[in-house]
Amino acid sequence: MIDETLKTTTIPTQRTSSTIALSAGFVLTGAGTVMLGVLLPVLSLRWGLRDSQAGLLFFLQFSASGLGAIFTGLNRIRAMAIGYGLITVTLGVLALDVARSAYPAFFFYGLGLGMAMTSTSLLFSDRWGDERAAKLEWLNFAWSAGATAGPLCFLPFLRRGDVRSLFTALLVISLAMFAWVVLRERHEPRVIPPTKSSVVGRSVRTLFSLLLLLAMTTVGVETSLSGWLTTYSERAGMRSLAGAALATSIFWFGEMLSRLAFSTPLLAKAGRRAVLQWGIWGVTISSILVVAAPHPWFIVVAAGAAGAFIGPLYPLSLSYLLELSPWGWFFAVGGLGSALFPWITGLVSAHYHSLRYGLIVPCAAGLAMIAITALIFAHDQRDKAAATG
Repeated sequence: MIDETLKTTTIPTQRTSSTIALSAGFVLTGAGTVMLGVLLPVLSLRWGLRDSQAGLLFFLQFSASGLGAIFTGLNRIRAMAIGYGLITVTLGVLALDVARSAYPAFFFYGLGLGMAMTSTSLLFSDRWGDERAAKLEWLNFAWSAGATAGPLCFLPFLRRGDVRSLFTALLVISLAMFAWVVLRERHEPRVIPPTKSSVVGRSVRTLFSLLLLLAMTTVGVETSLSGWLTTYSERAGMRSLAGAALATSIFWFGEMLSRLAFSTPLLAKAGRRAVLQWGIWGVTISSILVVAAPHPWFIVVAAGAAGAFIGPLYPLSLSYLLELSPWGWFFAVGGLGSALFPWITGLVSAHYHSLRYGLIVPCAAGLAMIAITALIFAHDQRDKAAATG
């Protein structure tokens, strides 16, 4: 049942320096994940990309991120090292500023992000066990901090049109993370694989599948909105690139604040179920408002509301899934959502020659999330009724 916590193998909490370093790495992955969306107007002009081609870059990065989750396995540290290594190498390729190398570079860049983020999330889950929901909210708060600060930190480079220096700066930071993982985290005990699958029985499999769909659509809405907000704001009439990037930054700022709030005892007081339901309704309505009133400054406000509502949803989905299985392959489903939804948004935009029509995609996904959540809790209620006779 959804409120029951299944026992998993846990590892004693590591020293504070490790937690700080790995959280800093998540700040980097947050900034790195939104980088493409923020740089998209400049890269599209620089490389002559149409919306469909730009959408393909999103698809390559985020589909590869999903593959990174599959490749992570139970050796968290090795996967983390490979992930940061791939990020470092691909940033070096992007710094060369060659258009034809962008597609394979963003693919392997996404693969590195997927392995680094999945292995870190699983390591935190291993260390904190029953407290994983709040700890995952904290870790994702760190990610959101990077996603929020990233657009603002990128602006000086964007104003100069100097994306090569930006890629180089991120390369240096990712190299430092790679060195930390290899030199300081290598003694982390390897997780002992369970003798039996944690996901057993038809009822639990159904619940697990619904939670996977919820995770996929949550990440899909998040990446569709954040990835296209800068471009959408610019086309809606925002006079400067800095102003256009503000909508993306406000979106991530709202997400960051909500994740920080629910990494505290507030989550236990409010209840995971209530936070999940209110968050889904809130982000769906906010997404509709972004499309309904395409005024530049109204977009900024609606983007902030969407970020605040969607913030706790993905960590909560993960906490439910990790109660049912210690394996990280299901993180790939989130990667699939983040690959498909921005890509489909770009395709719809190119077809109708309007990004406003394209952004109907995350609105529809929000409505699907409402239906999926209703099925999840209806299924759980039936299980509880059956258990009590």
